[in-house]
Amino acid sequence: MQTVVLRNIEGEKKLSGTDSYNNKWVEFEVDYGALQTTDYCVICGAEIESGWECLDGGEVICDEHVKCIP
Repeated sequence: MQTVVLRNIEGEKKLSGTDSYNNKWVEFEVDYGALQTTDYCVICGAEIESGWECLDGGEVICDEHVKCIP
């Protein structure tokens, strides 16, 4: 199973961090009130309502594929 390792974790309500390629990732949760829809993890293909989104490419992944290192 592939894992994205994130460092430099910041934030309180929503965390953010950077991967080994210096891409920025942020936690997300679908806001149904704003008419957002679920997305699919690019690693396992699961439909997800929350997880992590890469701000430098738009990919989203499940929490199961993220390892946060302080």
